[in-house]
Amino acid sequence: MFPGVIRKLVLVLGALAGLAAFVGCPPTQEATIYSSAIEQLEQFINEELERGLIPGLSIALVDDQEIVWAQGFGLADREDWVAADAQTIYRVGSISKLFTDMGVMQLVEAGSIDLDADITTYYPDFSIGRPFETETPTTLRQLMSHTSGFPREPPVGSYFDDTEPTVRETVESIFDTELVYPPETRTKYSNIAVTVVGYILELVSGEPFVQYQREHLLEPMGLTSSDFLATPEIREHLATGYMWVADGRNIAAPLFELGTLPAGNLYSTVEDMGCFLSFIFAEGRAGDNQILESETLERMFQAQFSTEEHPRRFGLGYVLGEFRGHRAVGHTGAVFGFTSAVTALPDAKIGVVVLVNEDIATGPLYRIRNRALELMLEAKLGEAPPEPPQFVEVDSSIWEDYAGEYESHMYWAEINSEDGRLILNLSGQPMELLPLSETEYFARGKLVEGAQVTFVRGEDGIATEFRYNDMGFARVDPDQIPTPPSHWQGYVGSYGQEFIPAVVSIRHGHLYVFVENEFDYRLTPVSETLFDMPSSGMYQDQQFEFRLDEEGNVESIVMAYVEFEPIDN
Repeated sequence: MFPGVIRKLVLVLGALAGLAAFVGCPPTQEATIYSSAIEQLEQFINEELERGLIPGLSIALVDDQEIVWAQGFGLADREDWVAADAQTIYRVGSISKLFTDMGVMQLVEAGSIDLDADITTYYPDFSIGRPFETETPTTLRQLMSHTSGFPREPPVGSYFDDTEPTVRETVESIFDTELVYPPETRTKYSNIAVTVVGYILELVSGEPFVQYQREHLLEPMGLTSSDFLATPEIREHLATGYMWVADGRNIAAPLFELGTLPAGNLYSTVEDMGCFLSFIFAEGRAGDNQILESETLERMFQAQFSTEEHPRRFGLGYVLGEFRGHRAVGHTGAVFGFTSAVTALPDAKIGVVVLVNEDIATGPLYRIRNRALELMLEAKLGEAPPEPPQFVEVDSSIWEDYAGEYESHMYWAEINSEDGRLILNLSGQPMELLPLSETEYFARGKLVEGAQVTFVRGEDGIATEFRYNDMGFARVDPDQIPTPPSHWQGYVGSYGQEFIPAVVSIRHGHLYVFVENEFDYRLTPVSETLFDMPSSGMYQDQQFEFRLDEEGNVESIVMAYVEFEPIDN
């Protein structure tokens, strides 16, 4: 990616910049128990940068009320050779949802909002189609825990919409849509659901959403370099985001404000997010400011609508889990050219923030985040990190038996051997397979870290299928590929925005659409022009429609309520 000498210079500049004075929550100024952990982590991050998957990142380690280390690595801007540092500002994507939901919880504490009331109590004009026989109303608790059954995106102000509509215009556009599931029956991640939450926060408080966030959350927490809008001060220190586009281009990401602003438009630094972690560890307090009562914050950490049969991983906004046996709360984010994670272990009172200026780079981000948490647990509690995966040497000639094309119910896949490495291309996302045995592999890539791939070999040794985690992929038999309808050829092409196109193609006799520069999703025909999207994935159980003109040519497509016109190539 860069010549070795230049890369070392960039890393040194990032390290020096990371020593600048902190604003907000101050770092420890003396040698700490984390000195060895930091030294190991610096080496680990430098090695990760050498892989060339990400241009730059910033990281902060937090122990209770102290940011014990914050530093930048690599480049915040490739073109102008700006090093990333601890004050570099990033878009943090869906971490925004935590702040929107915490604002609502402040109004719950004030007695202004009941999480279980019908939202028309606070927003009388609200409406959405309800095609199911259920009397369960839509509530804020559902919207905040992704159990409302709402579509993922709205027709106006969606993730693909760079026209910067208002939050009100964005919310009102879903009045003509329908619930995908009955309320409280399924988890379906929804950006528009949390946008509705943000709009209700505005209606009930009587304050514009951005103003409310500044005055009641960001400023009281000491988040002095954070905002929901790209103000001139934000833009001055904002990293350039980078993204790979489905047609093979690598570009600087566009910068515009999302219509779903309450769900994904926050800008911040690792220092500010470190202050946020300290707020969690202080049980809702930041300095002298009791922003949320400790009981309220703890309620947000409780799984909503969870049963033994159907466990849920969302609290009120927060993603819930565990890390090495410790309770973990936090959120990740991905928004044009940026990937982020903020993770707290509230009982151990340690946490990590990682912000990256590369699109959907969750593989490297998770590797760094997990390694940081392991080293902190070892330094503070004496818990030895687990043994890393033990990769073995295998005779690479067996990979010839694995090579070929495969398909599941929702993805295609290709296995190839390149330059002594086994590569899996999973529906447009390449990843290296590192051998744990002759048939078991550890998947590592820009989007993935640690997926398990297991090959099943027939009597002749040729792989007949493989499993990717829990999903089965069968080898494609060329003689059994169905003949696609001839009119599908007229559907093939790119639609929407050039920086994030929806790309329709035919593969193995099936129609696919490449979505959000991430994966090809297989479409299941309902009629000649209407298709079902897969029952899992980003747009689970929503539909895809081709709209034709009088001559039968595609005039536009509608993917999960969002309309796209053809791109003239």
